[in-house]
Amino acid sequence: MAAPIPFQLTGQLTYPPDDGEPNADNPFSLSSSFDSEAKFKYELTGSGSKVVDFGSIDTVGAKVVLIELATDATAPVMVQLNGGGATGQVELSAGGVWALGSPNPTINGVLSLTLVHTAAATVRVRILG
Repeated sequence: MAAPIPFQLTGQLTYPPDDGEPNADNPFSLSSSFDSEAKFKYELTGSGSKVVDFGSIDTVGAKVVLIELATDATAPVMVQLNGGGATGQVELSAGGVWALGSPNPTINGVLSLTLVHTAAATVRVRILG
């Protein structure tokens, strides 16, 4: 088995924290390492669902999940985690990004994901485990 590869997930949310105040930066970061990855670009058409193949991602769950929906999508894509169905899904609208970082997942981590769509959309998915 190859040595784990270090990674860092970073981002920043910039907005005015209160009316009339200037923008404030709210950075976030996590560091860990991965030994397996899965990455896909899906060209979804019509209505349906796409189960994302986690490949060899560890059975405790993903350390990083990053999903990007193209800006030209005409309808949102719903993200369902761990077979949760519609009750636990998250909406991702055109141009949106959904990121999850869990540097040390347990057996209750993200183990599966399904993209539910009602129109054509380009979706990029990256998973590190």
